Amino acid sequence: MNQEALQKVLIEMDNQLNKSRAELSMVSLQLDRVHTNLNVIESTTSRLNNLNKPEDVVWQGVGKAFLAKKTDSYLKELETDKKEFEDTERSLKIKQNYLNTTLEKTIDSMTKIVGDKK
Repeated sequence: MNQEALQKVLIEMDNQLNKSRAELSMVSLQLDRVHTNLNVIESTTSRLNNLNKPEDVVWQGVGKAFLAKKTDSYLKELETDKKEFEDTERSLKIKQNYLNTTLEKTIDSMTKIVGDKK
């Protein structure tokens, strides 16, 4: 392989490496947010179960307003939200694994190319 073609390949691989790192950073940030939301849901569910009866009325914050809801209705909504966040978490972990694999393979390939030229 001539020097110019090799340089182009390495530049393209470096671009891919930078893109994958940026995406991985974004996925990690999204996972942190999902974990935070799941922790809030767990905490809220636990407190509602310990302190309230299913027929008690609680106040749900919606933006700048509050809505009166029965505890059992609110707990059902929280369970639905929890399932959605868990699905999102699974998808993000799959993407994170893919990006980590892409990074490793790109670095290995770059190392082989540079190592072969020496």
